[in-house]
Amino acid sequence: MKLTDEQLNTAIKEPDLPELAACFDNTDDYLEKLELSPGQKTDVSEVKAKTRLNRTQAGIKLALEYWQNKNQLQATFQALLLIILSLLKGDVAVQVCKYLSDKYSTTSCPHSQERVLLNHKLSSYRDYLQSRYREPDSTSATQWPPVSTNKVFKLAMIQKEKIQRGKIDDEFVKLTITGKIDDILLKKTPVNLTNIFSEIGDRRHFVLIEGAPGSGKSTLALHICQEWAKGKLFQEFDIAILVRLRDPLVREAITISDLLPCTNKAMANEIETAIMSLYGKGVLWVLDGWDELSSDLPRDSIINKLIRPGTSQERPLHKSTMIITSRPSSSAELHPLVSSRVEVLGFNPHELEQYFTECLKGDSQAVQTLLERIRENPVVEGSCYLPLNASIVVNCFLSDNHSLPTSNHGIFTSIVQSSLKRYLQEKLGKTTPVGDITSPDSLPSEIRMQTVQMCQLAYHGIEKNKATFTDSDLAALCITKDISNVGLLQTVPSIISDGHLVYYCFLHLSIQELLAAIHISLMSPKQQISVFQKLFGNPRFSAVFQFYAGITKLSTSRPILSKLPRFLCPVPATVFDLVRKVVKTEKEKYGEPKPLLLSLINCLYEAKDSRLCVFVANLLNHNLNLNHTTMNPIDCLSVGYFASVCSNSSNGFTLSLKNCSISEQGCKFLARGLSKCPNSNNDIPTGGIHIAEIIENTSSISGLNLPFNAIGNSGLSTLCEALSTNTSLKTLNLRNCSLTISDDNGAALYQLLNTNNSLEYLSLNGNTVTSCRHIAAGLAVNKTLRTLDLECCELTDQSIEELSTGLINKIKRLYIWGNSSITEDGMKTLARHLTTHCSELTLLLIPDHLISCSKTVFRDANEERKRNGLPEINVYVY
Repeated sequence: MKLTDEQLNTAIKEPDLPELAACFDNTDDYLEKLELSPGQKTDVSEVKAKTRLNRTQAGIKLALEYWQNKNQLQATFQALLLIILSLLKGDVAVQVCKYLSDKYSTTSCPHSQERVLLNHKLSSYRDYLQSRYREPDSTSATQWPPVSTNKVFKLAMIQKEKIQRGKIDDEFVKLTITGKIDDILLKKTPVNLTNIFSEIGDRRHFVLIEGAPGSGKSTLALHICQEWAKGKLFQEFDIAILVRLRDPLVREAITISDLLPCTNKAMANEIETAIMSLYGKGVLWVLDGWDELSSDLPRDSIINKLIRPGTSQERPLHKSTMIITSRPSSSAELHPLVSSRVEVLGFNPHELEQYFTECLKGDSQAVQTLLERIRENPVVEGSCYLPLNASIVVNCFLSDNHSLPTSNHGIFTSIVQSSLKRYLQEKLGKTTPVGDITSPDSLPSEIRMQTVQMCQLAYHGIEKNKATFTDSDLAALCITKDISNVGLLQTVPSIISDGHLVYYCFLHLSIQELLAAIHISLMSPKQQISVFQKLFGNPRFSAVFQFYAGITKLSTSRPILSKLPRFLCPVPATVFDLVRKVVKTEKEKYGEPKPLLLSLINCLYEAKDSRLCVFVANLLNHNLNLNHTTMNPIDCLSVGYFASVCSNSSNGFTLSLKNCSISEQGCKFLARGLSKCPNSNNDIPTGGIHIAEIIENTSSISGLNLPFNAIGNSGLSTLCEALSTNTSLKTLNLRNCSLTISDDNGAALYQLLNTNNSLEYLSLNGNTVTSCRHIAAGLAVNKTLRTLDLECCELTDQSIEELSTGLINKIKRLYIWGNSSITEDGMKTLARHLTTHCSELTLLLIPDHLISCSKTVFRDANEERKRNGLPEINVYVY
């Protein structure tokens, strides 16, 4: 449609001018409303569209004349052009804008025509992105893992209020806590994807989406852009730009154009100009994989400017909206910057069964068989809640005659073998057995070279701390491009495709770590130890070393040493120094987490070498202290195995697990490891019962420290029953284990104190003790307990009176600090009783508020004790 002056000079009566102009008095407010979806298409008929066009043209002309008289044309012209784009369709809107720009902007508004053209370019770019996101994801022909999944995302909005394991009342929050290192111990509420921006308000729109590796964060990031392209999600944004932060080109990106998916660089530069002119408004950035971004990102990187806007002079994109994904253990530095946090949740048991039913095409018998195999296998059971891991398990189940590996190393080895087998059958038409991937000579000739090169590439990635590889990386290592055909490498399109598609290769991190471990295991023993010494500070050292332990069993390949009897060389010379270095490094940490030591224990479980376990126990002085080290269920299994081997081959072994965030499933696996029955089936649902198994199945463990772990009230009776017959345990620390000692359930503690003949230290610190009647009855007959810790147990004067009746044994230390309900009367009752009882009591720790009165009370009591031939009691507060 051609537009002329005659069409624009539609007759409107002069009196209408003030009324029409008044409509634009609040242009800014009107613009904010209309600009929510600029350029939207309508279903208006052609006749109505022409009528609207004529009225709009006339109205705009008169409004412009009115505002020009007020010398406010510059401030309003841009708003009017955007209104046109909102009201009219495509080419018609552009023609009207261009006409008005030509007519009015020459002298009064020189930048308006440029702004109109920029908006038109953004509209065209929107069409380009929508077309691109609607295309199937461009990866290698063979997907990894090769199991389809439904795109169903369960999300939780993360609140700021902290929670403690074992003290979670909210059932929804309980389902989100799995005992893994990536658990987020904060209050949460369910949220739909469409509502993740709803609680932000006026703050900068910056949403952090967190989830454990394999929870589906990358799939969600792509899904958001695909749904936006279909018009189903986040239509308030003009454009949505997906940036995979693992892309090698991201690290080098300096400008916005370096991040934009475009057909060529010229197009990217034009779109950058348009985005910058709007300060990023209307743009949704979806940045996937903060945890995969290089840690040494340059200061001038555009990613830094996007995430940290900086000063006002450096804020070209401060109006943009951002979604960024990361695993929780890598996202702490983002927390102060984001406006809200969302967690991607894994499967619950019912959803896992539904997922398996989908993958196994409704074969209910196969589904039940798979679930039985999982329950028999603690390694698999502890990781199946994650969609990626669940898909791996299904693949192993299908490709390995309905059996599952029993170790982490075995699971990923099975995946590699399955991919090689599929390549042989589908690409080469061969039915040759794959062989052992850890021994290249046993592989068929058709895949031998590709496998060796894949291992070489993986080791290069570990060495350089990278997961993606370009053609130049492959060329530098003299690796042929056809290694991607075997299905382990994903070929992913990069950001800029200047006239042609550019790809990079991505190797899944766990697969990369396994293949790197294979590459190292093929070196000479001297080279092996040299490599690990060099990788010692590498963030992925632990994972590679664990796979290495599974492959080599930490045994030496030196010809001379391998011929020596094991009693002469109990520790392989290739790992001796490395193990000692790990232990020494971790022993020097006081009150800090010890993840490297925990990783070593996992390696010992993979190797199943009892002699090496004993060697490590000797280095640790028979005291495994993992306090404050977060332990997932698989960690618990490994620690249980290690403690079982060491406690049964030494005179005593102490295990300290204070504040390790051990879940109920972790307790179960710890019990399995200690009983050396990792394949036993135990469906008892209470953590305390699994701790009881630990005690029953361990003959010489001397200390068990389990503060801040979810033992729970329901497991207390079973725990005490197990302890009543134990003859080795001397120390039991149950601080803050969610226990309640009352008249109704306190009989379990009486049984423990009445029958146990070894326990010397018992801490119930931080639990709730509403009655001391049963504790006192047990103390009255117990002959071994020397220290009783009842700090912060909500004791009252009545509790003290009950407790006093049992203080007739040889207890030496009594701690009742932190019980604010005890009064001076309670202290007098206790002092009166102690004048003639507790012949060995020398230390009493009392509440702070009672120190003044207690000095007088216990001065008199100590004088009476002295006359009765009893030692003085030292009374203290913290």
